[in-house]
Amino acid sequence: MSSKNIAIHLPDGAVREVPAGTTPFDIANSISPRLAAASVVARITPLASAAGTTAGHDTDSAEAGMYAAEDSSATRLVDLATPLAEDARLELVTEKDPEALKVVRHSAAHVLATAVLELFPETKLGHGPATDSGFFYDFYREKPFTPDDLVAIEKKMAEVVARDEKFVREYEPREQALAEFDKDGDFMKTHFVTKFTLPGSEVSFYRNGKFVDFCRGPHVPSTGRVKAVKLTALAGAYCWATKRTRNYSAFMAPPSSRKKTWTPTSRASKKPPSATTASWASSLTCSASRNWPGPASSSGTPKARLSAR
Repeated sequence: MSSKNIAIHLPDGAVREVPAGTTPFDIANSISPRLAAASVVARITPLASAAGTTAGHDTDSAEAGMYAAEDSSATRLVDLATPLAEDARLELVTEKDPEALKVVRHSAAHVLATAVLELFPETKLGHGPATDSGFFYDFYREKPFTPDDLVAIEKKMAEVVARDEKFVREYEPREQALAEFDKDGDFMKTHFVTKFTLPGSEVSFYRNGKFVDFCRGPHVPSTGRVKAVKLTALAGAYCWATKRTRNYSAFMAPPSSRKKTWTPTSRASKKPPSATTASWASSLTCSASRNWPGPASSSGTPKARLSAR
């Protein structure tokens, strides 16, 4: 940790002088261990930045919010484990904050992807953003998922939550990330890295256990903070690209960080989605139906990115 001290301004007006490299969790724990346990992420505003600016995105906001480089001068949410390097205003965000719920939902999407790859390692990942009502994650797989698969996936997700794996942010050179995704046949991840990162830059990934995904976060401290998830729908879409039909599937779910028990299991059906899930289906269809270039042909099965980096 650096010998340089920085000033952290808290919502009650208090100012704490701490060594650079101190994390929001360190500060929360110094105030109250109970507050540290209740915090999900932190909201920081660098004091050297223009007052009142907030990180935001335009047309591709859902995707850009997951992948594009952060504006380090703007107010933004960060992991509790993020080292603080400059004077800033700091607010500890608990589950009562609406923004915290979206972080929990996005972390739940990573739990879903972890479970899917552990059960079906040949699956290729799309992306898994939080929505206003839950989250979804879209996938590519030669054999479509079935309602019975959802039962198995929910069970596996419960195991991932019980393992309480830490979410850890890592970085990798962009060119190395693209080479690895291309080698593994992860064509959708290649699309996102190419679209939202710059040549020569470092690419952000998040790891929980052996699962690694391209993502800028933030995330809850560990998978154990995703208390309950019910997979409510399974949708499929066929994409025509390079004159070939592609099969995509996606799951939708409304996770909670507050329930103490796991709630299995809702099977997908052929019935139209309820009013509650209609908005998810609309968002899902847009994501699952994009004109992906499709996986390159290969004599073997490309490796999933479940293996350790």
